[in-house]
Amino acid sequence: MSVPARIHAILARHGSKAVVFRRGPSDKFAVIGWDRKSDTFTLGQWLRGRIYPYRSDLSPNGEYLIYFAAKYGNQSPVEKRIGEELLKRFHVKEIWEIDYRQRQRAEAEIISEFQKEFEQLRRSPGYHDRSWTAISRAPYLKALALWWNGTGWNGGGLFADDGGFHLNRPPEHIADTVPGVQCRRLKELPPSEELREWGWAAAHSECPMVYLPRLERDGWRIIHDADGWWWRLQKKVPGNLIFEKTFGYDSTSGYRETHKLLSPAGETVLDGKNWMWAEFDTYRKRIVCAEAGKIHAVDPQTLKTKELYDFNDMKYRRVAAPY
Repeated sequence: MSVPARIHAILARHGSKAVVFRRGPSDKFAVIGWDRKSDTFTLGQWLRGRIYPYRSDLSPNGEYLIYFAAKYGNQSPVEKRIGEELLKRFHVKEIWEIDYRQRQRAEAEIISEFQKEFEQLRRSPGYHDRSWTAISRAPYLKALALWWNGTGWNGGGLFADDGGFHLNRPPEHIADTVPGVQCRRLKELPPSEELREWGWAAAHSECPMVYLPRLERDGWRIIHDADGWWWRLQKKVPGNLIFEKTFGYDSTSGYRETHKLLSPAGETVLDGKNWMWAEFDTYRKRIVCAEAGKIHAVDPQTLKTKELYDFNDMKYRRVAAPY
């Protein structure tokens, strides 16, 4: 039996636009545009690699997408050069033979000593890194602005408004914008005090440090802080119901979420434990959710469910961005 496509979506705060992230097989992601007014879906682009939807965001008007992506099999030219220098300095054949603390100190010295060379490498046309944050025109992935990240830590960002955004990057990896790849209509803003409290501008932040502030911004209220690595959130929806989401991490499936619709007394009206993603669509006054590779709409008044689209049969294909 084939594994259903894994689905996550981000709804624009203003208007009817949205983007859908479709994963499957594990090394292939598609981004699909979703017009909630007509419930039509349009393929943007595929990526052979990894996209982190929990560290991504859509501008309020739905025009721009900020996303964090990675291809972990790649070693950047800068990493390769640092590795070569380490092997030469310590007279070893493998990096792992070097004491970790000695290696950290030596790497810092090498980065300082070869700063100009590394800057030239980063600006070369063929430069690549293992991970990056980019801003594109939704639902495409072609970068209008790009920042190399290099690791699985940090990465991604949030839109403050249609013209400003925050980047989740650690201080030791402040990467230069790639020359010639800029988006002059958008401005990077420093992390707010609330984002800093979530761990922004510090090393080693992960998906919760971007996704939870996004959920709070979009009307979810955290009613139970992390129990281990789990959070419980709620928001009120029509029908005098409470929409509940639990989000967290387990070693088997990674980050995941489950959902329920509750009565004011806290009784379960509808159990969405199998919904991979769900949100309240303020534009259409309905709940939209993903289950078994499909997106459905749920009327909170009647609890009737309607299938909107089945993403399971999609196949990877190259698509050029129209800009």
